[in-house]
Amino acid sequence: ASHELKTPLTVMRAQLETVLHENGSLPAGQAEWVGSLLDEVQRLKSITQKLLLLSRADAGQLSVHRETIDFSAMVNDVVEDAEVLAQGLKVSKQIAPGIQVSGDRVLLQQVMQNLMDNAVKYNREGGNIGFKLDVKHGAARLQVANTGEIPAGKREKIFDRFVRVDDARNRRVDGAGLGLSLAREIARAHGGDLALEKSDNGIVTFALRLPVST
Repeated sequence: ASHELKTPLTVMRAQLETVLHENGSLPAGQAEWVGSLLDEVQRLKSITQKLLLLSRADAGQLSVHRETIDFSAMVNDVVEDAEVLAQGLKVSKQIAPGIQVSGDRVLLQQVMQNLMDNAVKYNREGGNIGFKLDVKHGAARLQVANTGEIPAGKREKIFDRFVRVDDARNRRVDGAGLGLSLAREIARAHGGDLALEKSDNGIVTFALRLPVST
């Protein structure tokens, strides 16, 4: 179903972009309406892509195109993104240099983007985000921490599909509850894992572990 949805959503997006960009004389209200529809189509495309990747993971068919990756550099890039997006939040980092992993660059970037997005979206006003990368027991360990707390009833289910931390499902915190589940599947496809390491005393920490490339 996810595969079949990709094409019509792509067509809808292209048509909406054409209306928005080639009709510069659209009244303000209509331009805003078309832009809102475009955002919704993009959101549906993102959900569809995640469902497709999850279905492949369930079938043991998640393709991992491996290459040697400077994981330290990749984490530093994500930290720079966080500094731009995390307006009003303090971002800190402890990144050990020269750590390399063997993996799929696109998939690992998706994992990192999810962890960074969650740290920004589920933070508190004036809060903190911390990135720490080191090597422990022969594995690269990335810890992403933010101020906040996951309700006790959600901690055991945080990696279940369609589970969201915010019960109100408000649109300020967008998402379908698929990101963490997909991120863990990607980590495991690389021979690693993703876990909720801590959620107490006002701090939430996720830990991503990947085998070090030798």
